[in-house]
Amino acid sequence: MTYTIFVQRKWQTTLSTISEFSIPGTDIRGYFLECPGPDTVTPRLKKRIPEGSYRLVWHTSGKFVKHNPTPKLFNADVSVSRDILIHPGNNPQDTEGCLLPGTERLANKVTNSVIMYKRIKEIIEKEGIANFTVMITSCYVDGNR
Repeated sequence: MTYTIFVQRKWQTTLSTISEFSIPGTDIRGYFLECPGPDTVTPRLKKRIPEGSYRLVWHTSGKFVKHNPTPKLFNADVSVSRDILIHPGNNPQDTEGCLLPGTERLANKVTNSVIMYKRIKEIIEKEGIANFTVMITSCYVDGNR
């Protein structure tokens, strides 16, 4: 079975972008916090990656030892070497381009990130990372709340 993690960017500020996400066929849904726009394929700018479809591979990081391995996103435009990960974090300062999962959203923040990260990682480990893609789209609404 294949799974798509659907990510829809909805709220953006000068500090962050927050998306709703879901994994159809499961009860997993929540929010991702990532860097603010504009979208870019250029690394180390603390900006979000472009909309599109991404594959996942496992990544072992010295920075996230407690959560290794972490899922890493890549496609033809965003190199695997850019290290765009899904990992725990709650605030804009916790990401350099990665997606930070949470159960709730506030202005420039997601909550219960470790809990949601563990749920996502568990299903990916159970079903096999090669069976997952991430589809990022945007449909912004007014206001950050």
